Amino acid sequence: MKKTALARYIGRETQKKALGMWMLSMFAVPMAIAADGASEDAVELDTLVVRGTELSRYEFDEAESATGFNADIDDVPRTVQVIPEQLILDQNSKDLSDVLSNSAAVTRSDGFGGTETEVNIRGFGNEYLFVDGSPVSSRYNVDVANIESVEVVLGPASVLHGQVSPGGMINVVTKKPQVESAHSVQVDLDEYGKQKLTLDSTGSLSNDVQYRIVMSGEDSETFREVKTEDGTFNTERKSLMVSPSLSYTPDDQNTFTVRLSHTEQELPIDRGTVMVNDGNDNFSVADIPRERVLGSEFDIRDSEEDLLQFDWDYELDNGWTNKFKVGYYEKEFDDYQTRAVRGFSTGSLSDYGSPAAIVSVARTALVNSVQSSNNLLARRVDFNDMESSDLFVSDSLSGDYELAGLDHTLYIGANFHSRKEDSTDSLALTTFAGMNIVDLDAIDITNSVNSSNSKLSPTAISNSDTTTNEFGFSIQNLTYVTDRLNVLAGLRYDKYDLDGENKTFYTTSNSISYTELSSPDKQKIDSSNDHVSGQLGAIYDLTDTLSTYVSYAESFKPNFPTVTEGVYSGDFDPETAKQVEVGIKSSALDDRLRVSLSAYKLERKNVATVDGNLNTILNGKTETSGVDLTSSIQFLEGLNVLASYSYMDAEIMESNDGTNDGNTPYNIPENKARIWGSYEVKGGDLAGLGFGVGAEYVDKRFGNDANAFTLPSYTVYDAAVWYYVALGNETQLRLNAGVKNLTDETYYTASGSNVYRINVGDPRTVYATARLEF
Repeated sequence: MKKTALARYIGRETQKKALGMWMLSMFAVPMAIAADGASEDAVELDTLVVRGTELSRYEFDEAESATGFNADIDDVPRTVQVIPEQLILDQNSKDLSDVLSNSAAVTRSDGFGGTETEVNIRGFGNEYLFVDGSPVSSRYNVDVANIESVEVVLGPASVLHGQVSPGGMINVVTKKPQVESAHSVQVDLDEYGKQKLTLDSTGSLSNDVQYRIVMSGEDSETFREVKTEDGTFNTERKSLMVSPSLSYTPDDQNTFTVRLSHTEQELPIDRGTVMVNDGNDNFSVADIPRERVLGSEFDIRDSEEDLLQFDWDYELDNGWTNKFKVGYYEKEFDDYQTRAVRGFSTGSLSDYGSPAAIVSVARTALVNSVQSSNNLLARRVDFNDMESSDLFVSDSLSGDYELAGLDHTLYIGANFHSRKEDSTDSLALTTFAGMNIVDLDAIDITNSVNSSNSKLSPTAISNSDTTTNEFGFSIQNLTYVTDRLNVLAGLRYDKYDLDGENKTFYTTSNSISYTELSSPDKQKIDSSNDHVSGQLGAIYDLTDTLSTYVSYAESFKPNFPTVTEGVYSGDFDPETAKQVEVGIKSSALDDRLRVSLSAYKLERKNVATVDGNLNTILNGKTETSGVDLTSSIQFLEGLNVLASYSYMDAEIMESNDGTNDGNTPYNIPENKARIWGSYEVKGGDLAGLGFGVGAEYVDKRFGNDANAFTLPSYTVYDAAVWYYVALGNETQLRLNAGVKNLTDETYYTASGSNVYRINVGDPRTVYATARLEF
């Protein structure tokens, strides 16, 4: 069995015992300090001042993702949520999907076997991610170590950002250089072999120059494992992230910031478990251990990505601000994935010992799901190689002015976005009876140990090389009509061009046998379109603590052609969407109770989705009607509670061929709720001791658009305890321990749109962290 560096010296059981002792010490240290103060014979120590964290550490009042300029989110007629770094730290979030679970109406999706951040917002998939205002692909993996906060705008946001999912937009704000020196070192461990080290340092190099560097390295094992005759192979996560940045402020009007982020990763592609058919098209999740991987030990994505961004903020003499931004993002990856593709209607494992044996009965024995009568699964090996890049240039001007006796804040901006992608899809092929056939194998999913896996070689099936250019111009105005009434109005013009070429090297009619072409079949792509999007909203203060709002917003997104296994999908009409939203916002008890409640109807046309054969198709129209509720509570000093609830009634109104009309889009729950609360002692001998508890509920979801099977609902509970120990002036140590999935619930987070891709949730996991701040 392959071991990580630490695991080679410390067995898993020893790690569990060590974590248990760590957790015990979390309670023992503050108790010992309290007892020490009560003992008459105790040795008198110097007073330790424990700093801990800020009172309102889960609360952000301002964001600019919805307006283009910093605005109080209570003054904007949209639903905007900000998730701060402190919440990420207290919850010990492992990735961006964990972070986003705190947002109302954001639900998990497949994420390409756990290698990408893929979520749904208000019932619709999100293909775009923004980092410091620059668009990047959702394939970009943001390390939580470099997140300052995450801004989520619910509903269409195309007026400012162009190509954005109609469900909303996600903007990750990374850590920036600070004037005051601050440094931290953090170690993360868990009982399954997680090992992560994070370094963060910022400060001033001179009066005009500040720096920041964030670094992280991970060499971890997970609970998932492959067992074959060759042994047991735990899946592993390896990564290295380095992100330096510099800020130069020569005077009061100019600030120049440049940031680089370099990331290298080796991540397991884990397709999870499968659904099993009882023979009557009644499906249930396979009754197998949740740690069992149905792929191979070779299923890994190797990736390398770089992001370079330059920002110039210039404040004019009249108080207006010009923001110029250039961002470049590049990613290369290749992967190997053993993918489940079919079940067998008859026979036993011994009948299917070779690809030829499987192919010879393909027409009679291969079926579209694993059957409960034999639990047999056919697998093949896929490969993906991709190089992609994004260039983003934007310039905006914003400021306050007075017109017709009214105060206004105006945003005017233009941007250019160019995306290039060169991708190759490959399969492992072999020969049979003079034909090129897929190199299939078979396993019994109930076997604890399967035959050895062989690492196969790729044969390129198709290639796609495209360039997309988008130009957009936006104008948005916030008018303060009265002391109680604000009106937000905006327009955007988008124009995009798509050029490229798709090459097909092999063709297939049955995904079993492939015919090599004497010369590649080339298909030119040349399309363009333009669109005008708008938004209009008003918010009115009913009282000093309660306001109500209404808004209308539109979005626009091109649908790009795809090639999968030599099958060309396209050209597609662009996707458009519109939303009507009404809501209330309340801030009472001196901001100690804040509530936001909204109801909306979101309509989306020309929706690109993936069918069970991984081909892109269009659903003509999809709608979501829903309610979102978020609240924060701070009734006591040191108490922070953050809660959210979403109700989503999502429906496919017009599907590609009419068969899915009236169905619910896959992976969309009707109800989703999340609550997290923490309390940190602010004075006395136990000052710096904190506790956190939380829960997440996700309703049942359909696993595909045909609604042929469902994933069960689940509730997961988490708990954490931490303690800050002062080690000297401006130096403190945060010791943290906790348990994820406290009740050890077996749950499934998402489906990949078919019965062979069911993501498995993490079991109960004990973790510990140590963070030195100085």
